[in-house]
Amino acid sequence: MARPSESELRVENDELRAENEELRLRLEEAEQALEAIRTGQVESLVIDGPGGPRIFSLEGATHSYRVLVESMNEGAVTLTEDGVVLYCNGRFAGMLGQPLQKLMGSSVREHVPERFRAALDDLLDRARASGVRQEIPLCACDGGEIPVYLSASAIVDAGKRVLCLVATDLREQKRTEAIAAAEQAARESEERLRLTLEELRESDRRKDEFLRMLSHELRNPLAPIRNSTHLLRYADPGSEQARRAQGVIERQTQHLTRLVDDLLDVTRIASGKIDLRRERVDLREVVRRTAEDFRSVIEGRGATFAVDVPDGKVWADVDETRVGQAIGNLLHNAAKFTRGGESVTLSLEAAGTDARVRVRDTGAGIDAALLPHVFDPFVQGERTLARTAGGLGLGLALVKGIVQLHGGQVSARSEGIGRGAEFLVSLPLTVPSSRKDRPAETTTRHPSGRRVLVVDDNVDAAESLAETLKLSGHEVEVAFDGPAAIDKVRLHRPDVVLCDIGLPGMSGYEVARTLRASGANTMQLIAVSGYAQPGDVKKSIDAGFDAHVAKPCDPQQIERLFT
Repeated sequence: MARPSESELRVENDELRAENEELRLRLEEAEQALEAIRTGQVESLVIDGPGGPRIFSLEGATHSYRVLVESMNEGAVTLTEDGVVLYCNGRFAGMLGQPLQKLMGSSVREHVPERFRAALDDLLDRARASGVRQEIPLCACDGGEIPVYLSASAIVDAGKRVLCLVATDLREQKRTEAIAAAEQAARESEERLRLTLEELRESDRRKDEFLRMLSHELRNPLAPIRNSTHLLRYADPGSEQARRAQGVIERQTQHLTRLVDDLLDVTRIASGKIDLRRERVDLREVVRRTAEDFRSVIEGRGATFAVDVPDGKVWADVDETRVGQAIGNLLHNAAKFTRGGESVTLSLEAAGTDARVRVRDTGAGIDAALLPHVFDPFVQGERTLARTAGGLGLGLALVKGIVQLHGGQVSARSEGIGRGAEFLVSLPLTVPSSRKDRPAETTTRHPSGRRVLVVDDNVDAAESLAETLKLSGHEVEVAFDGPAAIDKVRLHRPDVVLCDIGLPGMSGYEVARTLRASGANTMQLIAVSGYAQPGDVKKSIDAGFDAHVAKPCDPQQIERLFT
């Protein structure tokens, strides 16, 4: 390879010298630039790059901090230790809707609702020791409140301690949460509506089923009653056929009366309109008497019936009639679901502060799915159209209502279908008292041969009651409306007036008031009516009646009222 000539070496040396000078000058410029940047003398810097020149604004460390702070999504504030605003970014001013100039030098407390200022002071106090965070709203320019999280901490700047606040705007979060809450509330409301509709459909289904049952249960006893009345028309009086017909009519009438009473009692209990007539009673007598009332029913189905009561008296402060009704309903229920060869047991015991009445049977049992609902009105197990067990599903609901009115409890237990059932009633015992025991009941014979006026617009009801009373030796007149009744009272001066309430034109209340106003104060007035709610009874007494008997009435019950 040929060596370069002298002239070529001279040219190459000049080029290298020029490059070195350029590098020296650029190095000097870089050093000057760095010094300018270090001392804060340069506000901007232009740097060439692949994409062309880029300009960087430089105002020293403080400017870089402010660039960072101004780019934040949060509001930022620097405070003196006394809470005076030294600096805030545009985001903070934008939150409050106020110009930066107005915020500088103001107290941060001015921008917090008054009721939260104590919380702000506490936040700043704690910030002096360590960073803290708390939700404290700010005041908006329109008088509203801006929900924010305030994060507070202390820093040292130029030898002085200042407090820094960072305000995170929660409005969007609150809106999102409110929308989510509204959507959740809407879903819950929709679910409640769905459940309500299902309950309404179930209630409607149960109503229809109840009406079917009611129709069946009312028509069933009416058929044998009609057949028996037909037999009595043609059978010889006193014959076995006539006696059987009379027995059928009595039993089916009692059944009808029980159905109507159950319906009325469920309504009264549900509306709280049953008044208990409490007295100190030996529950052994109630249990024994009720057992005897139902013995023929249970044994008539081929089941055995046992009663177990303690030797000592079991005192309770109860309405004897209502407790007897509850026990009777349990026995009636047991009788429906037992057959020949099965058994029913009624027992009473004193256990601690409670008296426990237990009805146990070995009959049909209760399905586990039905067991929690057996005390609900109109609830029954599955039945065929034959409905041989019968009933409206009210008996156990009445038991529960009566027992709860007495401050007691009732429960049901069964091992399942075909394995019998047990019902347990607990009633509070009375505290031992120095009162004398109630004397045994005695039968009082009321005077016979009374002059009686029966007033009823139902001709059959009036005449049949009149004939019944005549058989007992009473002298009876009949009237079918109010004015006729008043005329007969004036003519015959009866000892007792049995008056219906729902009379056409002139009600039974008006008849009673008219008779009392005419001076008939010694005459006994007894209301006999299908209106038998507590309010009806009160209206009868207020009108001047001495007593009120619900239809269908037992003639012997009426005679017991005669004085």
